[in-house]
Amino acid sequence: MAGNTEGQNTTTASVRVSGGTIAVRAGHRFWTPPVNPAGLTAKLVGPDPNQPYGCTYYVLGDQSQQLLGTGGEGPGYWVAPTCAGPGVINPMPAIWVSQLKTPVPPVPPAVLAQQALTQLALPSPAVEMAPPAGAQQLVNLATWLWVSPSAWRSYSATAAAGPVSATATATPVKVVWDMGDGGSVTCNGPGTPYDSAEPDATTDCSYTWAQSSAGQPSGAYQVTATVYFEVTWQAVGAAGGGDLGLVAGPAVHLSVPVAESEALNNSPGA
Repeated sequence: MAGNTEGQNTTTASVRVSGGTIAVRAGHRFWTPPVNPAGLTAKLVGPDPNQPYGCTYYVLGDQSQQLLGTGGEGPGYWVAPTCAGPGVINPMPAIWVSQLKTPVPPVPPAVLAQQALTQLALPSPAVEMAPPAGAQQLVNLATWLWVSPSAWRSYSATAAAGPVSATATATPVKVVWDMGDGGSVTCNGPGTPYDSAEPDATTDCSYTWAQSSAGQPSGAYQVTATVYFEVTWQAVGAAGGGDLGLVAGPAVHLSVPVAESEALNNSPGA
């Protein structure tokens, strides 16, 4: 037994344990420790055959609780173990059981960064063409391609857990155009908007169809534009930051008719 648990000769142990459950049986209260409790020594729970085992824990009565006072972080209560095995002493030292909530381990900043990545609201690109997408394009003539400059900007999202947060920032780096005829264009930037007032302007983002779209089921090529973002992250409240790689934004689909231009020869003798 645990000795005179209601008397003044009750021994105590400087062991703090959090958690566990209390059950009432035959007018007495018993405490069941949590699995692998921090701070509860092996000699009180086994299973080492050279140590006590088969322990039960009797919750001391109010008189002993008041006599012993607070044994650690409170609120809490004292329990007296009754064990079997070779290392049993009489009485076994009482144990202070704290009722403080077990601290929740902090969420790693890298995990928060992944959460922030899923929260990024990347928009569909506002794409333009010249001639316009709804107008008929001509084979062997370059079509200008670009994304609205106002949409070419960074987007951020933040995920937090307690005092730690991580912010993911997506910055556009390129646009991949699938032109519908098997060809594609990768533009390292938004492209240059076409301005009819500048006839000598040039662009590094264009495409020239070699065949008309007359043979396509809809009579048009199905063009797809996708903006790719470089995503980085930075933590606040803890060390952390880095690169989350390249992420594709929502794709935009366009139906673009392409025709062949036939020349009419009106020269004399034709």
